[in-house]
Amino acid sequence: MRLSLPFLLPIVLLAQVTAAQDSGLNKLPVICAGVKEVSTCWEKKSKQIPSSLTILTKEIDLCDEIRRTLGRSLGDKFIKSSEAICGCFTRLQTFATTGSFTAISIRGEISTATTKVADDTLSVEKVLYPYISLHFSSNKSKCFGKVSLPILNNKVDIANVLKSIAPWVIAQAKDIDLSVFQSLARVVAACQAGNCNANSIGAAVNAYLAPSFQLMEPPIKSVLVQWDGALTRIQERVKDINEAADSLASNYDIMRAEFDSSKQKICEELQRCDGQGVPKFLDRVDEVIEAANRLWPVRGPLDVPSNRLSNRLADTTQLRKDIKKYPEATSLVSMIKQGKFKKISDIFLFMPIVQRVPELAKQIKTDLSPLQDVIKEYKQLSGETHDNVWSLSWSNIIWPDTELTSDSPDADAVLIAELDAVDTLVRDYLSSPLLAYSNGMFIMDAELRGFSVVNGSFAMETKVVTYNRWTTISMDMPCSKKETKVYKKSGLQKSFSWRTYFKCKVAPVTAYFPKTHVPYIRIRGGAGIDPNEL
Repeated sequence: MRLSLPFLLPIVLLAQVTAAQDSGLNKLPVICAGVKEVSTCWEKKSKQIPSSLTILTKEIDLCDEIRRTLGRSLGDKFIKSSEAICGCFTRLQTFATTGSFTAISIRGEISTATTKVADDTLSVEKVLYPYISLHFSSNKSKCFGKVSLPILNNKVDIANVLKSIAPWVIAQAKDIDLSVFQSLARVVAACQAGNCNANSIGAAVNAYLAPSFQLMEPPIKSVLVQWDGALTRIQERVKDINEAADSLASNYDIMRAEFDSSKQKICEELQRCDGQGVPKFLDRVDEVIEAANRLWPVRGPLDVPSNRLSNRLADTTQLRKDIKKYPEATSLVSMIKQGKFKKISDIFLFMPIVQRVPELAKQIKTDLSPLQDVIKEYKQLSGETHDNVWSLSWSNIIWPDTELTSDSPDADAVLIAELDAVDTLVRDYLSSPLLAYSNGMFIMDAELRGFSVVNGSFAMETKVVTYNRWTTISMDMPCSKKETKVYKKSGLQKSFSWRTYFKCKVAPVTAYFPKTHVPYIRIRGGAGIDPNEL
């Protein structure tokens, strides 16, 4: 049976593809070796073509050869991208597969060696190569980009890590991509080698910190604003308690004298303390007066934290202004010389705000701790005393039917007037200051328990997360192989070799760049009263 050419063609092509895969002809290095002259492929070149024992010379155009193999559209695409594929991509792939990126990607090391890796990789990533337009005019393009090989990344995979979710606030710095790494690593590596230029170091570091601080300022400020609010409210409550204590202290002697006078009149002049109700009422009044008298000494323990609160408020306000403060160049040089800056995660040493926030938190906790002792000693007493005063009235204790039934209505009226005077005395001298005092204690306690730097929940962590960047090739390409044929005639023979091209599929091949590092800070630093406390 004879098969027609159209029927045989797919079988032949399939056989070529299978043969290419089996022999490794569809590997990039082999493909690129076969089209190494593609940069000048539009030039017609003389090529020897065997014909029997004679050699014919024929003008060959490699561009047309590639177009015939792949089709015009795909052929033009390959020709246009060939330098990016065979030059940049293969070099990048070699860097990645030989482990050159490990020190940067995994360990984030900053050294002379990793500086060279960054230089070499960027020389590939940013190189401008000449490519041939469809009109055979010379153009320049980057190896990687929309025109040639697009760069992909998986930054979306770390989005949740960089998202603020209560109670944590995330302050993200600028990505340290290869360009940023190079600029930092160059000056740091030079300084590590003994060539420290403070101006160059300061310029490189600040060029990174400027956009980083822009990103980090809002979340860090949101935490400090909460601290500012909590400190302000605590300071106001301390003031309320102090004023209430002053009032209790100044009123005690007057109140005691007036009460003793009323008591003497009721018991001695009116002779009305023989029953149960009147003495019980007078004893209750005496108890609340003395309880209130035990509250005003809080002024002493409040003095020190009261004074320090103003200082911490000022510090918090100043720190909000200093979030974007740059480090001194001399301190940068000193840290590098001391070997403190060896990897990307050490970048936080160059951010003064990262050191100052925990320092301020520690200072606030120290300065407010005496208030917790004050609360333990005075909160319950003030609350109970206020409740007792609020509910205290002679009419709730003395039964008119049993103790206001003397033979003299006038005498009962005088007693009632004195009892009313005692009620008024308690209300006038104790009700208002005790309300302010007990409310101040309650709110201050709630503020302290809701203040992370006081209750022990404050935390600040410096972290670095990474994501990948890569480019992938998957397309039909012009595979090639050398054909050899031996011609024999009249006892003579001659061997000829030449290259033939055919379409082959290159399976997805990926070349990775060094990982991009994203430094960030996690702060658990909330402040404010829990609604459940109210």
